[in-house]
Amino acid sequence: MGTIKLTIDNKEVIVPEGTTILEASKSVGIKIPTLCFMKLDELHYENSPGSCRICVVEIAGNKKLMPSCKTLCAEGMVVRTHNPRVLNARRTIMELILSNHPFECLTCRKNGQCELQNVASELGIREIRYPGEKSTFSPDVSPAIVRDLDKCIMCRRCETMCNSVQSVGAISAINRGFNSIISTGFGEDIELGNCTYCGQCVAICPVGALGGKSSVDQVLDVLADSSKVVVAQTAPAVRTALGKAFGMESDQVVTGKMVSALRAIGFNYVFDTDFAADLTIMEEGTELLGRLTHLIEGKADARIPLMTSCCPGWVNFVEQNYPELIDNLSTAKSPQQMMGAVIKNYFAKKLNRPRKDIVVVSLMPCLAKKYECMREDMSVEGDPDVNYVLYTRELVRLIRFANVDFQSLPESDFDSPLGESTGAGTIFGATGGVMEAVVRTAYSIYTGKPAPIIDFQELRGFEGIKKATIDFDGVQIKLGIAHGLGNARKLAESILNGTSDFHAVEVMACPGGCIGGGGQPFHHGDMSVIKKRAAALYDADRQKSLRKSHENPSVQKLYADFLGTPCGPVSHRLLHTHYTNRRKIVGVYPVYHESTKENGAICLSASTIESLKTICGKFNNDPKELINILHAVQELVGYLPKEVQEIVAEQLRIPLSKVYGVVTFYSFFTMAPKGKYPISVCLGTACYVRGAEKVLDEFKNLLKIKVGETTADGLFSLDCLRCVGACGFSPVVLVGKKVYVRMTPEKVRDVLNDFYSL
Repeated sequence: MGTIKLTIDNKEVIVPEGTTILEASKSVGIKIPTLCFMKLDELHYENSPGSCRICVVEIAGNKKLMPSCKTLCAEGMVVRTHNPRVLNARRTIMELILSNHPFECLTCRKNGQCELQNVASELGIREIRYPGEKSTFSPDVSPAIVRDLDKCIMCRRCETMCNSVQSVGAISAINRGFNSIISTGFGEDIELGNCTYCGQCVAICPVGALGGKSSVDQVLDVLADSSKVVVAQTAPAVRTALGKAFGMESDQVVTGKMVSALRAIGFNYVFDTDFAADLTIMEEGTELLGRLTHLIEGKADARIPLMTSCCPGWVNFVEQNYPELIDNLSTAKSPQQMMGAVIKNYFAKKLNRPRKDIVVVSLMPCLAKKYECMREDMSVEGDPDVNYVLYTRELVRLIRFANVDFQSLPESDFDSPLGESTGAGTIFGATGGVMEAVVRTAYSIYTGKPAPIIDFQELRGFEGIKKATIDFDGVQIKLGIAHGLGNARKLAESILNGTSDFHAVEVMACPGGCIGGGGQPFHHGDMSVIKKRAAALYDADRQKSLRKSHENPSVQKLYADFLGTPCGPVSHRLLHTHYTNRRKIVGVYPVYHESTKENGAICLSASTIESLKTICGKFNNDPKELINILHAVQELVGYLPKEVQEIVAEQLRIPLSKVYGVVTFYSFFTMAPKGKYPISVCLGTACYVRGAEKVLDEFKNLLKIKVGETTADGLFSLDCLRCVGACGFSPVVLVGKKVYVRMTPEKVRDVLNDFYSL
């Protein structure tokens, strides 16, 4: 690859071909503000739609300012990144963005960490000169994630993360112009769709449009209730990220100070989820060896590969997308839920208190844990094993609420008996850590010998999918590891199609594992932060005197005093669970000989459903042909209701939100039956500048409908066109088969009367 020489702000810069101006500027220390742009090389993630235009620069000889994130460097190019013309343009762009943004900075969950707020401050914005219409959306509150779309700036980072990296497809861009937004399919609440609650959309959102659901107020209430015993448990990934929020280094483990802080806040007991991680290894390792034994014996119920179940985002993903693999999931609960079950059923008895008097608060790096603790199978007679989950950022707020000087706190130990752990439990927080912990114990149990090595380097690192073969004293155990749900999908597909020869698979939904969880302090696109967290966990593991889960004396005592044996009757009742097929049944509707409506739903005939599948098949079920498929489908059905879009999405194996986004973007698609006399207002440039929008507004006012809707009597429907090719006669309106030219708002009523009289 060749190089290019250019000048940026009077600095000579030499970069490889294909480098953008933004990247070239960064390489020489010139900062250009951005909002929509984000690049995470290790995750193969890049969001650069060029939509915000905050990064515009001036290029000598070019009349227009160009977005630096989309413009490639050229030989001899001369670039100015901060001259008066550029700065004035950026300020104007920022004011326009802010004109449709709530002024709630003081109460916003992103206050102090908002990229929009920071850039506006850097640009010296002190007033908004362009007041105008503002978006008004209802908040969407799910068990784990809160969406406040009034704050969305259409950077599309979340869309790229959800679709391209995580392959979940819960959200997509819909509509166009002022009404464009990132939404779920048909604007449904996010918990009604296929969101896994991995939280990666929250992790990269630059503003407060996406956030975690807060439980801080509820936790403060129970801390103030003297009738309750409030117990905290803390995940390994939290202690590697917490210190950064209080001015400490990213790779500094702050376990002792964290324990002291929790006691200062008022928790009665502080336990270590690492203990439960050791417990998980005992159960999951025993389960793996049992399945391998069945495999060797040729039994049909071997269910290989065993897939780890510690990550609730991954479990959600399997239940929704690959229910065929549910039996491959380990039945062992996650460490969070195991700890909750042990506290409520074992520790409560030691305190001689009923389980409902015990309140378990989990401190986790993960948003999906909030959903996990609410699952029906994670409670006893309505009393959850884990009452509340606080993600790391919430813990930071809680410590600050309590006015605790974190850096000056002394080091404290966890409480007994559920506070002792091994290094194997610690590395659960990094991708590959669960599998490494399993191998350390399973090898010893299977062979009766100590593992010859403890640090399995082949199971570590940030490669999306890792493969390794571990020699169990002559038996070759093949392992697969993935982090990020996009990589997990590839592993799942290989298992389904029979090309996988893995005996065990570990999956973490979040990049890097729990250390990159959606509830962790924001990394702002700096992957080195996540790598430092991983290094800190492995360093903590090396410093432990015990590094294998089965060597934990407290775990051994728990089995001896209470649980019995791993995977035995008591442990199976308390520490194991089951899973549910949550895949949406698509394309199955009440079938009638003619299309009818029942409770607002469309009832498609069996022949229509088959015809829809045939249309998709003619285009080889290729997602790239989506627009052509939708045209053909609309020609068949007449319009594109939700039920039809679901069938198309299922046949093409793409998210419903993607189909819905395309349908709402293009004006030639409609989701409602067209009226007897369809009205189409041309909004091409010539028509628009001559008042077509006011003509459209008058149609909406008189008909009492919006674009894409049909009047109650079925007489008229209203749509827009981009251009009808009659620019010399603009504005142009089509009503049925009639063409009206040089339209004005005053003529609209007369046009409608022409058809009312028919």
